[in-house]
Amino acid sequence: MREIEFRGQNINGHWAHGNLAIIKEKLDRAEIGTYISNSAGAPFAYQVRPETIGQYTGLKDKNGNKIFEGDVGWDEHNECYGVVKFEDAKFLYLWENIAENLWEVADDIEICGNIHENLDLLEEK
Repeated sequence: MREIEFRGQNINGHWAHGNLAIIKEKLDRAEIGTYISNSAGAPFAYQVRPETIGQYTGLKDKNGNKIFEGDVGWDEHNECYGVVKFEDAKFLYLWENIAENLWEVADDIEICGNIHENLDLLEEK
């Protein structure tokens, strides 16, 4: 079974990894918002920007780094960058106008960044 983990960035640029919680009404200590916490829960949760949240795919790149939705990878064989997306109930690796099942190509790509900090990698050269 795949490990369930999320990643999100707070307003200061810090990345938090762990469980995802979306609080829709004010609780005792927690304000309305989107949080990433470790297994201890809310007292150790970080509020993150919702647009930066990405789910762990359960796969690792060729260097053993975890691959998250929104990651940007380099494919040496095709000499281009691509992005990891979740579409049609599966994780895809999109490069140029091609969509590949991430399970088939994860071992061949190297994660170089993500769409929130390194969008320039996807711009055509």
